[in-house]
Amino acid sequence: MTNTSQTEGDSTYYSTYTTYEYDFINGDIAKPAVSVNFFSRLVNFSLSIRNLLFSTLVVSCQAIVFLFCYLGYIRKKLVDSVYLLEGGKDTLVSVLMWRRGLLFRPTVHGGVIGIASIALIVSSLFSSKVAPKDFTRDLVLAATNTPETIIPSGRPRSEVLSYKVVSGETLSGIAKKFDVSVASIKWANDISDENSIKPGDTISVPPVTGVVYKVKSGDTLASIAKEYSADQQTIVDYPFNYIDDTLSIKAGQTLIVPGGVKPAPVTYPYAPATNNPIYYASGGGFFSWPVPGGGISQYPSWWHPAVDIAAPYGTGVYAAREGKVASLSYQGYGFGNYILIDHGEGYTVAYAHLSAIKVSVGQSVSRGQLIGAVGCSGRCTGPHLHFEVRRGGNAINPLSLF
Repeated sequence: MTNTSQTEGDSTYYSTYTTYEYDFINGDIAKPAVSVNFFSRLVNFSLSIRNLLFSTLVVSCQAIVFLFCYLGYIRKKLVDSVYLLEGGKDTLVSVLMWRRGLLFRPTVHGGVIGIASIALIVSSLFSSKVAPKDFTRDLVLAATNTPETIIPSGRPRSEVLSYKVVSGETLSGIAKKFDVSVASIKWANDISDENSIKPGDTISVPPVTGVVYKVKSGDTLASIAKEYSADQQTIVDYPFNYIDDTLSIKAGQTLIVPGGVKPAPVTYPYAPATNNPIYYASGGGFFSWPVPGGGISQYPSWWHPAVDIAAPYGTGVYAAREGKVASLSYQGYGFGNYILIDHGEGYTVAYAHLSAIKVSVGQSVSRGQLIGAVGCSGRCTGPHLHFEVRRGGNAINPLSLF
């Protein structure tokens, strides 16, 4: 729009001109150019705002999806880490039980506690509906033909406990409270009359039923086992005695003699009777007895998840069931020379401390087939077969399967 003025004489004329665009195609006068430019810019601005809002919405949705996916990925990795740590812990425990001996004490105290602590810290980040593990222990499992029995692996008390008697307590009540025999407490405290204890007395309570013995100069494992009618291998296998593969003991060392019996003072030579049963191979159970004529020298327990079958050196060892040889090992520690056989249905058996091996890896064996000979290789105090059964990572009481 343009304003102009013209003067003629004494009069002045004012004119206003509006600029129009002419449509040469249609022959019409178009809308004013100023209006067209204004509305065009308004439309473009609106479209830009719409596109910006749409792009922002799309990016926001993608960011939310990415965040959820990333959090899911992180959670999965953390859960995998927990399972990895649990698997490592189980593997370490299995190795300790199958190759126990050298460096037992530092490995148990350092490795297991460290891995367990890390696993607990990491796993606490997530909720779990898994029932807590039951660490209830059964020191000696019944040797009966019962359904499969899993040997508990929880660690009990390892040290001799000083206990202060309170009013109303009896020696038998204290023994029941700590799951040991009355005789074990009497022997540990030189008590002849169990009714002689009174409130305020401090007594020593051993960790298991048996004898607490302080090694004297000249003592050997054989002499200690003989004195307390116990088995040498049981003393060696008890983990808190910390006896390494050299089987050496020293004066002043305190030993726990599990199942030991303190001899009563007598004037005639002490000759303890042997109550260990003798078994023979038969086909009546899931497993056949692997050493014909061999007797049990050590029963299964939480620290010794196997049965030891004593027999003369070189006595034949036979497959307890058909299966396939998974592995062999010739070593001077732990299990010594041993055969690992997969007997099917998830059962794997270790035949350990052998003097000879008569099979090869991958070989199929039948029930009652000769596979080796009784010996005393590895961490051993006398000729016997260490017969250990595992299923799904759990130690199984062999006596519940014969």
